[in-house]
Amino acid sequence: MTGTRDEGEDHLRRVTGAMVVLMILGIPLWGFLRSWTAAFAFGVGALASLAFWTLHRYLTARMLTPSVRRRWLYAFLSLGKLALIALVLRGMMGRYPAEALPLAIGVLLFVAGILLEAVRLVFQKPEAPPPD
Repeated sequence: MTGTRDEGEDHLRRVTGAMVVLMILGIPLWGFLRSWTAAFAFGVGALASLAFWTLHRYLTARMLTPSVRRRWLYAFLSLGKLALIALVLRGMMGRYPAEALPLAIGVLLFVAGILLEAVRLVFQKPEAPPPD
């Protein structure tokens, strides 16, 4: 890197931060409102979501390479993101079938993080006026 600040990285960092905050708030909320088993299922789903997001950031950054062979390698490895979610869902649903809702909400934290960042950007004032 040349030391320049990448604004895209700031957005990704804020999405990750929002996911962590939602996870920290969601675990006790599920525990108090439903059950501690639901809180556990939510926590497992949230950790899987964070792992999915982190893997996504890592593999996508590596795909931006001039080498077509490396792009294909990282594209193939990105299937691991889907496998991660599938393994977590399969294992947890076999063990705790009644906790599908908190698990699914936990898994979808990356979507909530992205939506929160999008809402933040909607209300942010632009630094420069758009070109005519």
